[in-house]
Amino acid sequence: MTELLSNPSYEFLRPLCAAWVSKLEAAEKSREKWREIKNECMMFYNKSAAAMWDPTYTRKFWHGVKAPKFRITINKAFELVAVFGPNLLWEIPYRNVEAKRRLEIPQELFQEDQQAAMVYQALQRQQLIEESQTKVVSHLMGRWLNYTPREQPGGGLMQHSEMAVTDALIKGRGVMCLRPYKMPSSGRTLTGAFREPPENLLLDPDFKSLDDARWIAIKHIEPHWQTERRFQLPEGSLRGRSSLESSWNQGELSTAEDKSVQHRAAGLTNDLLVWYEIFSKTGVGSRMTGMDAEVRDQLERTVGDYAYLAISPSVPYPLNCSTESLRKGITPEQVKQHFSWPTPLWADDRWPIEVLDFYPDPESSWPTPPLSPALGELKFLNFLIPWLANRVYSSSRDFWAVMGPHVDHYTKHLQEGADQCVIPTPVSVDDVRKAVTVLQQPETRMDVWRIIELVSELFDKRTGLTAFAYGQNEGGTQDRSAEQTAARAKAVGARPQWMQKKVVGWQSRISQVEAFLTRWFVTGNDVVPLLGPVGRFMWEKYIMSTDVELVVRQMQYTVEASSIRRPDRDKDIANYQQALQIFAPIAQSYGETTGNYEPFNFMMGQWAKFHDADMDGAMIPPREPDPVQQQIQQRAQEAEVLKVEAEAQKLMAEAQAAGQDGQAKALETAANLAQKQTELQFDAQRARQDMAQDSAKHLLDLVQDRQKHVQTMQQTKEMGKAKVQMAKNQAKATPKPANGRPK
Repeated sequence: MTELLSNPSYEFLRPLCAAWVSKLEAAEKSREKWREIKNECMMFYNKSAAAMWDPTYTRKFWHGVKAPKFRITINKAFELVAVFGPNLLWEIPYRNVEAKRRLEIPQELFQEDQQAAMVYQALQRQQLIEESQTKVVSHLMGRWLNYTPREQPGGGLMQHSEMAVTDALIKGRGVMCLRPYKMPSSGRTLTGAFREPPENLLLDPDFKSLDDARWIAIKHIEPHWQTERRFQLPEGSLRGRSSLESSWNQGELSTAEDKSVQHRAAGLTNDLLVWYEIFSKTGVGSRMTGMDAEVRDQLERTVGDYAYLAISPSVPYPLNCSTESLRKGITPEQVKQHFSWPTPLWADDRWPIEVLDFYPDPESSWPTPPLSPALGELKFLNFLIPWLANRVYSSSRDFWAVMGPHVDHYTKHLQEGADQCVIPTPVSVDDVRKAVTVLQQPETRMDVWRIIELVSELFDKRTGLTAFAYGQNEGGTQDRSAEQTAARAKAVGARPQWMQKKVVGWQSRISQVEAFLTRWFVTGNDVVPLLGPVGRFMWEKYIMSTDVELVVRQMQYTVEASSIRRPDRDKDIANYQQALQIFAPIAQSYGETTGNYEPFNFMMGQWAKFHDADMDGAMIPPREPDPVQQQIQQRAQEAEVLKVEAEAQKLMAEAQAAGQDGQAKALETAANLAQKQTELQFDAQRARQDMAQDSAKHLLDLVQDRQKHVQTMQQTKEMGKAKVQMAKNQAKATPKPANGRPK
């Protein structure tokens, strides 16, 4: 191997590149059917009216038929994009980031197992701490993922997604490539999803789905000097490897000397290099090549299963690991780094692309374009209607038959005569109809129009472009009831709703991959313009130090269908009017009671937004606060803040303790809880005994008081009786006068 490396003329990686070029050619051949249909769909979408009558096309489909006088193209492909496109993607998707719900086990299940209940309580508290951290991660990631779509160059995520949706409607597949990037004048790392033409995507031809493929490739065409900078190759090393000439070079060479013609003939003016970016899940692909066995085996062992290669058919070595760099001597770790994926999405078994397919083909890894099933009807319409227009034009012309001797006499009046022109009849003509008459051509048969209507109806059923999709009633008649209209709307809307569901899932997957790239490449300094210094601290603590599994597997990234749907303003206004009738009085009453009119002002602002009105001057200001009440609330808030800080410090201390001790700490905590529970039970029992003693004492006191009270009452009663008897005795002992009165 040392001898091979030292030989400057030996390209020992050439067999590897040749093998990949053959694989790329096989992948190109495997999608020939899709590319043929795609080209036809694109012809009906954006080519000229006479494109279908191009000699190349006519030789293929209607050989020997001459082109008609009126070459009309029925552009149904454009209608498909114009009608379905706004229903599939109207706004930038809003990304929701939420933690996946964990399994909730009711505590009642551990009533009979006290030890398990104590462990459950300890682990439950630890889980609450983890969930609070997860909420911080979801909040930070949500802010970032809803920030990058508008920062992305090229019109933002909206423009790239719109182009990809158009590709999916016409070609059958929309492709978005996800990667980190930096602006030319900035050192910040951002993440984004960029539209890639599906023609530039090549798939492993041995499999019938993208998920099963073992490798994919993305085609690039760029100036050779740009490729040299991308892979840090010597300046000018790829100049003679370019295979295409750009218009830039053509413009510069137009003012050069005559030698430029010779240089162009020799290929010296080519400045565009064609190369392929290959992502492999099955190694570098050198097992069956003619490479030196020692080099091949060591390369396979060093790189492993997940390999990245940049291959150009005109370059005898991978652009990402040149032969010269290997000759200079690099470590196996550096070789592995050269052949590593730029974005390690293989760790989540993903490709660096996300595709949008509306109608997959079970027998191929390439989908069926939505326009493909209706191409037969579309071709027939584009063939028949031009000939029908030609027939109508021909039959609309007037032909006059004039008797020979009178040709000059009548020709002048027929060609130059004005309206209501009086044509004199020669004396020799007894009946003008014998001298001149109109030749009537046969009328166009009505069967042609019926055939056109039938074929148009079949095309509409294939594609869903029915009259109802245009807001029209079929046949020009009104429905008999609102239920009938609603039923038809539901039936017609099933197809675009199903397609919109595909778009929503596609955008959700894009946001999940972008979150993965964010975790790998975005640092705290990159988020300062968005989140500030505090956000940078939180980002470094909760995002950069968080396990990748938490960001990728434990988070749920979704896109709401309503966030990308075309808004229905009239429906929103009607729904909001109903909501105001219910909630506006409640908000008004709440404002009058509390002085807080923010809910009522919010409703007023929403109403103004729907009606394009300015209601800022009508907003109700907040009530002036009571100074005494404000001071009381301030003290209460300060006390609450101190309480929250104390609890936070306590939770952090417990979290650190739990992180240090692990399961042993949990068991120790459970033992402490058991001891505390025992102490609580003992205290409760002692409290019950004290309460029982107190109750008994209280009852005894009540009995004694009652007995004392009874005795007192009896004594009082006896004393009363004694006083009464004494009074009676005294009355008897006193002498009485004669008249019966005492003296």
